[in-house]
This record gives sequence, C-alpha cells and structure tokens, in this order.
Amino acid sequence: MHVIFFLITFCALVNGDCIFRSNDSKVLQDKIKKWKIYNNTLTRNTSTSIYQIGICLAPNNADIHGAVIQKENNNNNNTYVLGKLDEANLVEGANFILLTYHNGTRYSNQCYDNTRSASIFFICGQNKENITVLEEHTTTDEHCNYVFEVQIPEMCPVVPQEKKSMSGGAIFLITILCLASAYLIGGFLFMRIKRGARGVDQIPNFEMWRRLGHLAADGCDFCCRCNPNTSRQGYFLDETGPDTRSDDDILSP
Repeated sequence: MHVIFFLITFCALVNGDCIFRSNDSKVLQDKIKKWKIYNNTLTRNTSTSIYQIGICLAPNNADIHGAVIQKENNNNNNTYVLGKLDEANLVEGANFILLTYHNGTRYSNQCYDNTRSASIFFICGQNKENITVLEEHTTTDEHCNYVFEVQIPEMCPVVPQEKKSMSGGAIFLITILCLASAYLIGGFLFMRIKRGARGVDQIPNFEMWRRLGHLAADGCDFCCRCNPNTSRQGYFLDETGPDTRSDDDILSP
C-alpha cells in the first residue's frame, strides 16, 4: 500500500502537479487547473533574491519536489526551497484563493529552526506577470513567511455586455423605407414591362402623386400666405367704401 502511494505521488510530481491535503476542496482544485497560469513558472526579481514560483510545477529540474525556489543575490548565491509540491494547501476566501507550499528548507538558528513555507495569494487582475512580494525573510525583515500576490484574469467576474437593440422609431422608419422601396421598384418594373411606359410615366400612380402634390401646394399656400387680398394692376379694391373706379376706365379699350 505504501509502495502504491509512493508511485502515485512520484508520478504526480514528475508530471508537475500539486499533492493537496485530503480536506482541500476538489471543486477548488479543478477551478485553478483551468487557469492559463496553471502548470507554469513565474519569476520575480527583488533587490535581495530571485524567486522562481511554480504553479503546481517544479521550476527547478534539479529538485522535482521544490515548488518555490529562492536564490539569494549575495556572494554565496544560496539557494533554498520555500515549499514543496507534495505539501500543498488550498484555501478560498471572499475575493482571493490562497495556495501555500510547506516543508521547505529548514531555517538554521532562526525562526525556531522551522521549515520554510511560501504562500501565493491569487486575486482578480489582468496583469498576471505582475508578481508582488508581500513578505520575505531577509536580514532587515524577520518575517519567517514568504508571501506573494499574483493577478489572475480568470478570477475577475464576467461583466455581461448589454445587447444594443434598435428603438421602436428606428424599426418603424426601416419598415417604411423597405415598403417604399418595394413599392417604387416593383411599380417601376410593372409600368415599364407590362405597360410599356417611358420617362416619368414609369412612376407608379404618377397622376395620383401629381394631384396629391398640387393639393399639398394649395393647402400650404392657403395656410401660409400672408396677404390673401391683393388687387390687380389698375384697380383699387376697398370692399367697405364706394367704388372709386370710373366708367371710362372700364369702357376704355
């Protein structure tokens, strides 16, 4: 039984995968496996160290168990394992997911000689290459934890796009234009082919539209003219007074 468990664990580590604790959510594990960043390695350089962070992947082929590798920028170039793939823990919060690797290289004469660990906060964001170091153990910072923050686009909520629909007025105008086009084109072809019409006679119902135009012009003239009573040349029209025209003007040739 121990041999079978060892073989399963070894194959999982070689293929680059995390071994989570038994109480971790399987649904949460399946969620992070859908990320593009999953099974990839991220690199972050600071003034003190270079970090290689594997997202359920061993970034250093020399140590298939190491999940996060730290290489110090000093004369000794010390390298430490900050956590291992077979000691992974996954927790989900309100707006983050926390992946923690345990059982890294043991501290010497500091941090109570405990083993190193590294935690990665996954938050909503579009710049997945922007890795923030929140905590690291240095000579000036005595925190025993290493904490990183990584932005994950897949964690951002999907904003539904509003479907832009045409207004009722636009639909009405398009309908009128389509009917008018069908009427004019169909009537033009009918008058030309069936009736043999030419010129303006090809316009369907031409006489009706011409009369309608005259009626519209008469109505506009009746409603809009400013001086409806205009006398003809040679006359002086005054309906309220006597006729001032002389008979000579009427009888004159």
